Amino acid sequence: MKHKKIISIVALLSGCAGYWYLFSEPAPTPVQAVVPNQDSQIATHQPSVVKPMTSKQVTVKETVPETVSERFSLLAKAYAQELSLPAYSVPLGIDDVHLLNPNRYVPQPVMLEGGASASIVMPKYRFSFPEPVTVTLEVNGLSISGVSASINSETDASAPVLTEDEMTGQNGLWTVQLDATEEWDGPMSVNVTFSAKGKKQTLTTGIEYSYPAATITGVGEVRAEGSDMLIPLKLTVEKAGYYRVRANLYTTNQQPVALLTASEKLSEGEVKMELKAYKGVLPKQDGEFTLGSFVLERRPAVPGELTRYGRSNESSYELGGFTVEQLSDEPWQPDEQEMQRLEFLQKMANE
Repeated sequence: MKHKKIISIVALLSGCAGYWYLFSEPAPTPVQAVVPNQDSQIATHQPSVVKPMTSKQVTVKETVPETVSERFSLLAKAYAQELSLPAYSVPLGIDDVHLLNPNRYVPQPVMLEGGASASIVMPKYRFSFPEPVTVTLEVNGLSISGVSASINSETDASAPVLTEDEMTGQNGLWTVQLDATEEWDGPMSVNVTFSAKGKKQTLTTGIEYSYPAATITGVGEVRAEGSDMLIPLKLTVEKAGYYRVRANLYTTNQQPVALLTASEKLSEGEVKMELKAYKGVLPKQDGEFTLGSFVLERRPAVPGELTRYGRSNESSYELGGFTVEQLSDEPWQPDEQEMQRLEFLQKMANE
């Protein structure tokens, strides 16, 4: 009975973690540069022999252990805080680096022999055709030669190298601009090869490259509706589908205000999507705003289909002045499904 109860508790926690995962936005994964062909060692352990123990009578309480209850309580409080504002309008601060620059490429230094290090550096992670890709290699503590960079498809391992060129540089910095071809599409592998101390070594990293599925061409006139500031986006859609757009709202002095998100099924041609900024995230005083840091995605329609990305003609758009006080003060009301999730967490926390 004791073992059954422990298993039930573990299963309950696992289910809650899975449930929480389904309704949470995944955190961005940093791009990593790795040295291929390095063997990893897996430690194996032989099971030890355990002597049988004398059975004892155990009294089991039909309650969830306090530690489990406390964890559910933390989840419930965090989710309740999350529901105090709409998911389409989330406050944004200067410390939210990954949200302020969602297309940032994060270099990952690779340690080499003798304390040397090398890393691939690029201006961003996601590119749209026909943008060139500038690749830079930074090397510390090592003299190298014969440096070259190449790009090939990650989805088709048998495909030949799409582009390759020599890199030029000195004092530990080597760079090259690789011009796009029509074959560049989907996840791409960027490889930098060099020779050092008579050995050839290769660093590898990944990027996303695609033909833009849609393009943000401008913004319409901002207006008020209830407790929301409405921002119409103008788009040209090349391929119909279900789209999600994310953009950051800033004051005119580039102070971050909110991350705005909208999802909608779009047809081909000239269309509009509306972003909404809830009054609870806006500054108290009236002012002027700008919109930027766009991420435009065409979501997969069937399993196995790749996410396609769009682009914006401009990195940011001026929205002009807006009177915040014209918005109503009505509180945000979560929908029925969101409230059911909160009640479930509170029940498991014995609240």
